[in-house]
Amino acid sequence: MKTLILVVTASLATASAAANAAPTNDCTQILETLKASASAITQNANSYWQHRADFVSLNYGQARQAVPNALTVARQEKSHGNALRAAMPNSLAIFNDQVTVALSQNCLSPTQLSAIVEPIIKDAKRVKFDKFPEDKRESSVNHGPPRMPNN
Repeated sequence: MKTLILVVTASLATASAAANAAPTNDCTQILETLKASASAITQNANSYWQHRADFVSLNYGQARQAVPNALTVARQEKSHGNALRAAMPNSLAIFNDQVTVALSQNCLSPTQLSAIVEPIIKDAKRVKFDKFPEDKRESSVNHGPPRMPNN
């Protein structure tokens, strides 16, 4: 898993360096690189939360009794998650460099770029600070019991 993270980080760094070094106005390539970087951050964030959920389940949930070596597996899950979390700031920095290149080459309008950038930065920061993502179902539900009628 650590090797995969290093390979992804190295490929993103190479792509970012190539995008910064190339004075070409090839927006197609810039946008493909930006989308690939965004996809990698999203995938790593989702993987991090899955490892985090498995860790919690193996330590405190029903999996603790079901898995014979639950504490060992939980430590492995935590280790995999920590590796993804440690790589996130670098991935985010590379992504931000690619955003700068896209802006400087006028590949997208600021509004279009914002629609791509904001969710990715939010995902990366949530992983970096270990803040669970919001559950959209919970945010749309009224909180608290209904009020009693005044009679």
